Amino acid sequence: MLALVAAVLLLSAGAALAQPACPPRGTPALNVSLSDPEPRVLPPLPAWQLRQIAEGEEAEIGPPLHHLGLTLSRVEWRSEITVRSGTAAAGAVCAVPSEIRLTLLHAEHIIRLAREIPRGGCLAGEVLAHERRHAEVNRRTLREAADGLRAAARAWAARAEAQAPDVGAAALLLQDQLAAAVEPVLERLRNARNAQHAQIDTPEEYRRLGRVCPGDQRRIRFTFGAH
Repeated sequence: MLALVAAVLLLSAGAALAQPACPPRGTPALNVSLSDPEPRVLPPLPAWQLRQIAEGEEAEIGPPLHHLGLTLSRVEWRSEITVRSGTAAAGAVCAVPSEIRLTLLHAEHIIRLAREIPRGGCLAGEVLAHERRHAEVNRRTLREAADGLRAAARAWAARAEAQAPDVGAAALLLQDQLAAAVEPVLERLRNARNAQHAQIDTPEEYRRLGRVCPGDQRRIRFTFGAH
C-alpha cells in the first residue's frame, strides 16, 4: 500500500520589492532527509481479514493460504520551500527558491501474521521471514527514491522561477513545479516495488510455504476446515 503526500511552504521576502526582475538565483540550499524506522510487527489478525485488507472488501472468502502474512507500507513526502522574491514588470512578483527541504518517510510500515498460525512455531518463523523480505524491498526502494528525489530537486531548483500577483501565489506555483519534478521519481518507486514484490510472491514460494512445517500445516488446515 503506497500513499504519496506533499506538504508545506515557508515564505521569506528576500529582495526589495522595487527590484525590476527576478532576484539572483544563486545555488539554493537543498536538504533531503529520510525517515525509515524498522517495520512494526503488529498483533495477528484472522487470515480472512488479512486477505480482505490485501485484496479489498470484494475479496472472495476461501482458503486463505496465500494470506498467512501481510506487509503494508505507506510512504509520504513532504517539502518546505523558502523563496527569494522581487517585483517584475507590471507589478508582478518573481520568486526563486533559496532553500528546499524534502523529507521522504515511511509514515506506516507494518507486518501482520494470520491468527491461525501457531504462535512462536516453525510456520510462524517461515511466514515472518517471507514478510520481512517484502519489508526489505520497501526499505531499499525508499533509500533509492531518496537519492532520486535529491537529484530531481537539484535539477529543478537550477531553473525554477515563478511569476504571480504576490509572493504567496508565486510560492504555490513553485510548489506545484516541484511536485511535477519529483513525480517521475515516485512513479519509479511504485514500479520498482511492484516488480520486486512479484519476484518474492512466486508460485514456487507459495508451494514452498505450503510444504514446510508439516505439523503446523496440519493444525491450520484443521482450523480453516472448522470455519
